[in-house]
Amino acid sequence: MPDIPSVAPRMLSRVLRSPNRLILRTYFDLEVSGARNLPSDGPVVIAANHFSHLDPPLIAVNLDRYVRFLAVDEIFGQSRVFDLLLGFFGAISLDRDGYPVRAMREAISHLESGGVVGLFPEGRRVERWGEDPPARGAAWLAWVTGAPLVPIAIVGTQHSLALGEEGFRRTAVKLWIEEPIWWHAYADEEDPVGAMMNDWYGAVEARVHHWA
Repeated sequence: MPDIPSVAPRMLSRVLRSPNRLILRTYFDLEVSGARNLPSDGPVVIAANHFSHLDPPLIAVNLDRYVRFLAVDEIFGQSRVFDLLLGFFGAISLDRDGYPVRAMREAISHLESGGVVGLFPEGRRVERWGEDPPARGAAWLAWVTGAPLVPIAIVGTQHSLALGEEGFRRTAVKLWIEEPIWWHAYADEEDPVGAMMNDWYGAVEARVHHWA
């Protein structure tokens, strides 16, 4: 498992958030809706659709919480600069091919300490929304920790650092933070984790299908 330096403690992330947000919102003509839907404290699981390498930084900078994203291990070790960027965002390495026990333990520990964990249920960048069924990890983490699951939809990034659009280019981006999905509302479901993911998919689908 790669050893990623922790170069971005929460305080540094907080200090840099406002200037980075201003720069990114201006450069990408970024529009953010629903910021009040993100709980201001306590554990939170966020889950977003995934078109581009830009998705994690654009989401992280525009949330008023420090987010640690789960990232597949194959993207680590490609370059020192990229590893430093992953460290800045506190990325948790996820073994795509094996059993991600270590990653899940680290994510649960972060949530139990009142932190925010971010996932991309599609598991990879996709060219078109809906081409891959979402994995259940985000809802599972919310279920076992009692954290709310907050759906996030992002569009526009499919035109930059994305599959089929590997170059970096300026593009207008829209970001929606949806109302939390609470585990206790699914306690009577036969498959509560599956039902939570179905509602996550519906929340993101309602935004993304108009644009992507």
